[in-house]
Amino acid sequence: MSKPPSSMNQHETPSASSPRQRDNNKKMTPEIDDTEKAAQTITRLIEQLHAKKSTAQEKELSTARLLGLAKGKKECRKIIGRNVNAMPSFISLLRNGTLLEKLNSASILTVLCKDENIRSKVLIGGCIPPLLSLLKSDSVDARRAGAEAIYEISLCGIDDDTVGTKIFVTEGVVPSLWDQLKKKKKQDQTVEGYLVGALRNLCSDRDGFWTVTVEDGGVDIILKLLQSSNPVSQSNAASLLARLIRTFTSSISNIVESGAVQVLVQLLGEEINLAVRASVVNALEAITSKSEEAKNVARKLDGIHLLISAVVTSSVDEENERVLQSYGTQALANLCGGMSALIVYLEGLSLSPRLTEPIADILGALSYALRKFQPSSQDDELTLDPTLTEGVLVKLLKPRDTQLIQERILETMASLYGNADVSQSLNNVDTKRVLVELTILATGGPRERMIACLSNLCKYENVWEAIEEREGIQILIPFLGLSSELHQELSVEFLAILTDKVEESRWAVTSAGGIPPLLQILETGVSHKAKDNAVRVLWNLCCHSEEIRLCVEKAGAIPALLGLLKNGGGPKAQENSANTLLKLIKTADPSVIEQVQALFLGDAPKSKTHLIRVLGHVLASASLEEFVTKGSAANNGLRSLVQRLASSNEKMKENAASVLADLFSSRKDLCGGLGFDENDSPCTKLLSGNTHAVATQLAHALGSLSNPTKKKIGQKKFSGPEVEVIRPLIKSAKTNPIESAENPVSTLANLLSDPNIAAEALADDVVSALTRILREGTLQGKRNASHALHQLLKHFQVADVFKGNDQCLPELIELLNATDLNNSAFIDVLEVLSLLAKAKYGANFSHNSFSAFTKAPSSLDSLVRCVADGHPLVQDKAIEILSRFCKTQFVVLGEVLVTRSKSISCLANRTINSSSPEIKVGGAMLLLCAAKNDNKLCAEVIGRSGYSKSLVSSLLDMSKQNYLCCSYRVEIQRPRSFITKNLCLNMGDSDMVDPVTLLGSTISMWFLSIFCSSHLKNSLTVMEANGLEIIAEKLQRYKFKTQEEVSDSEEKWIVLSFLAVMSQEPDVFSSPTISNLVPTLALFMQSDEMIEGYFTAQVLAALVRNKNDKIIAEIMNSDIVEALINSVGNTESETWNLYALAEELSLLQKPCEATLEALFEEERSGSFTQKSITLLVNLLKTNANKQTFPVAVQLLSRIAVWGDSSKLLIAEAGVLDALAKYLSSSPQDSTELIVSELLGSLFQCPEITQHKTALSSMKQLIGILHLACGSTRYSAARALRELFSSEHIRDSESAWKALPPLVEMLNTTLESERDIALTALVKLTIAKCPRPDIFNCIEGNPLNNIYKILHSESSSLESKTNATRICAFLFTSEYLRETSSAADCMVPFISLIQSGTSTAVEAGIVAVNRLLDSKRNTEVAEEHDCVNLFFGFVASGNYVISEAAISCLVKMGKDKTPRKMDLIKMGIIEQCVGQLSKYPPGSLCSVIAELFRVLTNVGAVARSQEAIKMVQPLLLVLLREDLDFQGQLGGLHAVANILEKDMVLESIKMASSAIIMPLIPLLESESIAVQHAATELLTSLLESQRFQEEIATKDLIVPFVKLAGIGVRNLQGTALMGLEKSLITCTKEVADAEGIQELSKVIMDEDPQLPVSLWESAAFVLSNILRLNPQHYYFTVPVSVLAKMLFSTAESTVILAIDALIIREKQDSSSVVEMAESGALEALLDLLRSHHCQELSAILVELILRNPKVRETKLCKLVITPLSEYILDTETKSEPAKLLVAMALRDISQHEGLAKATDSALACRALISLIVEEPSEGMQMAVMCALGNFAMYSRTSRKAMAEAGGVCLAQEMLRSSNPQVSTQAALMIRSLFSNHTLQEYVSCEIIKSLTAAMERELWTTAMINVEVVRTLNAILTTFPKLRSSEAATACIPHLIGALKSGDKEARDSALDTIHTLRQSWRTMPTETARSQAVLAAEAIPMLQLIMKSKSPERSFHERGNSLLNCLPGSLTVAIKRGENLKRSMG
Repeated sequence: MSKPPSSMNQHETPSASSPRQRDNNKKMTPEIDDTEKAAQTITRLIEQLHAKKSTAQEKELSTARLLGLAKGKKECRKIIGRNVNAMPSFISLLRNGTLLEKLNSASILTVLCKDENIRSKVLIGGCIPPLLSLLKSDSVDARRAGAEAIYEISLCGIDDDTVGTKIFVTEGVVPSLWDQLKKKKKQDQTVEGYLVGALRNLCSDRDGFWTVTVEDGGVDIILKLLQSSNPVSQSNAASLLARLIRTFTSSISNIVESGAVQVLVQLLGEEINLAVRASVVNALEAITSKSEEAKNVARKLDGIHLLISAVVTSSVDEENERVLQSYGTQALANLCGGMSALIVYLEGLSLSPRLTEPIADILGALSYALRKFQPSSQDDELTLDPTLTEGVLVKLLKPRDTQLIQERILETMASLYGNADVSQSLNNVDTKRVLVELTILATGGPRERMIACLSNLCKYENVWEAIEEREGIQILIPFLGLSSELHQELSVEFLAILTDKVEESRWAVTSAGGIPPLLQILETGVSHKAKDNAVRVLWNLCCHSEEIRLCVEKAGAIPALLGLLKNGGGPKAQENSANTLLKLIKTADPSVIEQVQALFLGDAPKSKTHLIRVLGHVLASASLEEFVTKGSAANNGLRSLVQRLASSNEKMKENAASVLADLFSSRKDLCGGLGFDENDSPCTKLLSGNTHAVATQLAHALGSLSNPTKKKIGQKKFSGPEVEVIRPLIKSAKTNPIESAENPVSTLANLLSDPNIAAEALADDVVSALTRILREGTLQGKRNASHALHQLLKHFQVADVFKGNDQCLPELIELLNATDLNNSAFIDVLEVLSLLAKAKYGANFSHNSFSAFTKAPSSLDSLVRCVADGHPLVQDKAIEILSRFCKTQFVVLGEVLVTRSKSISCLANRTINSSSPEIKVGGAMLLLCAAKNDNKLCAEVIGRSGYSKSLVSSLLDMSKQNYLCCSYRVEIQRPRSFITKNLCLNMGDSDMVDPVTLLGSTISMWFLSIFCSSHLKNSLTVMEANGLEIIAEKLQRYKFKTQEEVSDSEEKWIVLSFLAVMSQEPDVFSSPTISNLVPTLALFMQSDEMIEGYFTAQVLAALVRNKNDKIIAEIMNSDIVEALINSVGNTESETWNLYALAEELSLLQKPCEATLEALFEEERSGSFTQKSITLLVNLLKTNANKQTFPVAVQLLSRIAVWGDSSKLLIAEAGVLDALAKYLSSSPQDSTELIVSELLGSLFQCPEITQHKTALSSMKQLIGILHLACGSTRYSAARALRELFSSEHIRDSESAWKALPPLVEMLNTTLESERDIALTALVKLTIAKCPRPDIFNCIEGNPLNNIYKILHSESSSLESKTNATRICAFLFTSEYLRETSSAADCMVPFISLIQSGTSTAVEAGIVAVNRLLDSKRNTEVAEEHDCVNLFFGFVASGNYVISEAAISCLVKMGKDKTPRKMDLIKMGIIEQCVGQLSKYPPGSLCSVIAELFRVLTNVGAVARSQEAIKMVQPLLLVLLREDLDFQGQLGGLHAVANILEKDMVLESIKMASSAIIMPLIPLLESESIAVQHAATELLTSLLESQRFQEEIATKDLIVPFVKLAGIGVRNLQGTALMGLEKSLITCTKEVADAEGIQELSKVIMDEDPQLPVSLWESAAFVLSNILRLNPQHYYFTVPVSVLAKMLFSTAESTVILAIDALIIREKQDSSSVVEMAESGALEALLDLLRSHHCQELSAILVELILRNPKVRETKLCKLVITPLSEYILDTETKSEPAKLLVAMALRDISQHEGLAKATDSALACRALISLIVEEPSEGMQMAVMCALGNFAMYSRTSRKAMAEAGGVCLAQEMLRSSNPQVSTQAALMIRSLFSNHTLQEYVSCEIIKSLTAAMERELWTTAMINVEVVRTLNAILTTFPKLRSSEAATACIPHLIGALKSGDKEARDSALDTIHTLRQSWRTMPTETARSQAVLAAEAIPMLQLIMKSKSPERSFHERGNSLLNCLPGSLTVAIKRGENLKRSMG
């Protein structure tokens, strides 16, 4: 909302009433308090206004009183608003009244509009026109009142009042207000603020005026308001701008172009009103959300940092603070690319050094961003990673940091953990959140400790260790009692979280005394949350151990928890309270029962659910005697529960019945022992009607109550409740309607547990009643019926219970599916089904009714649910049933088990823990079903449940026992058969079902194989359970048994497959068992059974791949390798089934090959390598099959990789001959490829190329080319082709011998041979160009054969392409290029080019390009009209083709002007320009540049419009780094050809900078020719008329800056001249174009030939740049450059340089050293000598010499004389400069070496001259300090000072009222007279001056200047003759005064001086000595007092005693001392 003018920044509006009116206003205040009187007064006053007879004065008084009443009370405003005459009267006065009436009326309307309800009445009353008229009044007060009223009324625009908005539009308010703002006359600030606020309120898209206004410069007016000094106008203008942006998106571009963003950012950086800042941020958010350009501008202006500062601005104005945070954060997100990007950016920024970035503000902004972040933001390009954010904050968080930084980090962490969207992926979020909030509340040491805890928690995620375990609890417990409510709440919550997660913390809380404060919170706490968490903590404590429970109970927790139950709290707290009470209460304490019962019977709490539970729990612990005794607490409690059964509250009845049922069930001794009244009997209650839920619970209660203990069973007859209830229940279940028949069944279900009752019920045909309920009843009724059936089947056989075949199995299955597992009825149903299942084979039924399961496989899900969620008995029953389906439902069963994955862990549990072999094997088989379906899921579930190790151990035990499932036959498919069936193989007539009785070991091994294959870690589990030893033992047994002796034919290979799967885990091989298995594996490897050898190879492959050196060595030394090599290459028909098994177990499909490959991965030495190579080569030499040979070659290739030695062994084994022989046998193409690869690998070895076998192989291959038949020659050529892929072979001499036969092969008629020869030649000719005579070895002209290929119609396009490539190679020979055959090839080449195939076109056009190097061939091309053809490929996307085509055109167009003109007409220029726009390779750019050069050599072309199109592309090309010198030169010449024509240069529309910039880098080219060409071109351009006219334009700034830094003098001069002219308007642009760096190069140029004018020009330009933004640019220019600028002859330049150096020194004092080294002192001294810039120069000189490091330099010795001469110079008039020079000399004098310099005397004379005439105190101080230093170090200086009158001057300075000056004067005098050098100048006057100084100090400050006393002592000591002077005698009283001053140093010096005088008393005249002694005697009392104190040192005592002994009165002193001594000794 817009802001009205406030009293803070606006003048008070003058009152509109007279003094008399103000008095009346004072009198009317009582009326305001009385509403009735006020109403009467208001009515009367309005009537007066309405009456025509009222005078103007009366109306003024009336309006004034009404204004006072309206301002005073809201009720008065309502009364005025309700008066029908009020508005017309006010509007009438506004139109026609006096000025005062108008003012008062407008003010009244303003006050009334504060009420929204009255505002609409005011608006409708027609107030707008008169108020607008009021704005045009000459009175400022009138305009203010009118503007304020319009502002208040305009708030309807904010409220979206359509009627009000329409009125404003109709009345033209917005244009009128806008006209007021557009007036050039300065507007009153208050009026202006209200007008802008009103416009902001009325800004909407309904008024078309705004669109026109924005386009007509309205934005400029708003910007002007933004830059005004009126905060209200600024705020409202910014708000108006924001609303304009959001309302009129089409105006955004105009707003951005007008500079609004710059103004807003600038305002944000200023110290402005908070409301203004909020509005500015609002506007920035609006514009950056809509415009990318605005974002860029804001970023460049450092808007991000300014917004960060704005976001964290704190204020008491919460509304503005909220706006700043909300809009500021969103604006930052806009600038950074989204909220995620902002957070990431702030994270990075927060890690910056604290001196460079405002870390606190950044963290504050990050906190707000995290608080606001929502992941649904669509503008986020980054995904936020909260873990990185947390890591950054933890890294920043330090225990000992500034408080602000700490708080900001903690606030940010709180925002992170408090935002659920962000923190959902973090760990321990709640814990961290609470700990952060606690840390924020803490201070001092506790905060440091909690920060450390928080950091540890974030790093290690262990809350217990993070808080330092028990020590952390000790910190938290005190917070529970004495802290604030929030602190308490957070502490309890943290304890709740801690005790939830960490059991150790529970004892820690107890031992730390945490229980009492927790109970105190329950009793007296205010926060419900704290109470909830306190109960949660107590619950955790009670659950931990009995000891803690007792502690909680003894602390009085039970009453507190009961109180919480009574007084309420959250539902969770009540539930936790009840649960905690159940834990706490262990005995039936009567008092507790009475308390609970009282609450139970009372009104509070309303819900008794938890109280009923607690009461039942307490009663369960009471004794039978307490229950029986009437009136006891237990008896009353039980009766209360029973009485609740008659309650009208159904929920309460249900809870009471449930509690009673539990009570009777747990207390069997209560059955029959309780005596109830007839009305209280539960039996009676049961017979009355109740809801289903209540009846169920009552039935349970009755059943429990009616079930006597076992001791009474035999004695009891059917009487009592049983006899009373059983028969009626059965009867009602049979005959009543089904709805009412279910309740009796629920009771029967409990009663039938007794066998006698069950027999009675069976005799009464209870089964028919139960069957009826099962079929027709509700779900609960069916459950009760199944429970009753279960009870019957416990006592009787199935055949006895069910007569005939009616077993209700379908109904039971349906009930099983419909019943929840947690329901007790589910167990009954399952038990019934289990009993029926067991009777399946024994019952004599006509049909197998249990087949219902197999008919509906989906019913298996219920049984699987039993396994997943049931208890062990249920699980075993389900396993018994399910294991019978393993044959027929194997796949379906597996799917169901996997779907309900929890069943897998339960099966594992039962397989482990069951003692029944049947259950173990059944469970294993079901696990196998699941694993076959999804082995990874199965293993994952077992691992997650923690059963992996136990299951593995159990299965391994099963494999050792080898027991059969004897109780029933387990039908399952064989493992191998199952695999095959799943693969849908057709194995003859067999359906692959092979039911057998499996050994338990086979099942276990099979499952373990699949289990381990799912994850390698499972193999480790097996190994830890000694699985390897079991496998090894089995394999050892198998070694000595035949196949017939093995119990299970499948077992042997399953064990091997199990070992193979386990061997995939590397850690398995650390077991010694593995190495011992190698001999056994060698035997299995040689087995006749392929499957056994296959899985043995799997084991070996794993062993070798894991690189166990010991095992590998054992394998290499055994016969395994030979067996593996002999096994490679088996046919697919033999191994296909094995591949399927391997795939299921995640094993290799070809283990033999893999084992050998792994063995050959690393280099092996010795006999193994030689043996392996021999075996493999023998495979090649023998008649190997098609599968064996490629494998052998691949393995040899692996061995060849080992190195040259291995390659030599392979070659020596005869592999080259074998391969050559094999090639001659016409093998398959695939084999040829790998053979060629092996040959290529072998020939990479230099030794093999020199080896006789290699040479003979090479010769043999080449010989084959010469002599062999076609197929053999083909293979040889193919092998050579592959060999030629290797560069070193291709470049060898032997390789080129293949050139003639390969060329000859081109003459063959066989296309395949010709093609292979072509491809081989193509690869061969890729090599570098051979020696020139290489073509001599070719017989005839090779082009003839190639021409045949090119000309033949039967040749393929590929063949022609390869032939053309060979031609391109041959055309490198000038001889061949000039032959007629070469010219004949032109036509085929052209045909090839015209084919359109990319490779063919490329080959053809490259060959033609080579061919056109001959002018003869150029003419041939002309004959065939190739120009058009080549032109078509100029724009080709294949740059090689394009380059060749353009090159061809260049060669054809050279020196042929008509051809050039034809090319231009064809559009060659446009085509080439288009190619250049695609950024082609540099070679193509070079060719195009050459083409343009050739074309522009024609003057007509250079002057044409076509030439202009070349300029820009050429200039861009010249910028490329990959352009060669030839291309650069061609491009420069082409540009020069074009631009040298003035008309062309003038017509080019390119910016001048775009023309010059690409040329500048070429001035520094390595090529001299390029440099000269670039220089000439640039010189020509800059001298042209166009550039002379544009020399001062912004466009040329960048190139001029670049030219200025390059040492081409004429270009530098022109550039600097242009820059000087540009400075008027474009100074910033010069700086942004790196002007400072380039101009600094000119200034630092040491070239002696550099013109001074050029240097001065550069300095002038640089100075102007620095003036633009000194705060920034001063620190950009090097110090050396600024020092160099001091030598300028321009005073302005010098002043600026000095100013910059001074500022640099303030920023970095060490920079003065660099200034001095850069010659700044020399330049400054010159300035001082010439009296230019004296003060500034002196300031800088002083700053430089102030630095001690500068004073160490030799340069300073040369400074003393110039500075002294400057002071002594009569022309020196500047006093400030003299003072600064004196200070500089003072600085020099501090250095001992400089002070001793010969020039120091001159400096002393100069300094003394400064204080001869009334110097200032500053001058006095500086001079005296300097003189003192010179006097201290130099005798010459002392002499010079004395001669110059320095002694007298020093005496005068002693009289100075400035203590510092007098001190310096004393020091100077002491230095002057420190020896006898100046004894002729010493006199009593000096003593008098020093005495006078002491006296003045004593009178003015009551203290003595110690330096004065020391100087006096020094002079008297050095010159004894002065001691007897009157002046010396006169100073004694003042010395005594120094003793009394209290200053220790002064006392010591005074005592020394008096002591010095005493030493001369014997030698001086007697009278003088006596006088001094008498005066000194005055010091005796003071000396005694000082010596009695403890402070004086020993030396003071000695001097004091010595002085006392010689002073008059010493005898008295001695007597007094003796008396004192006597008194002390007693």
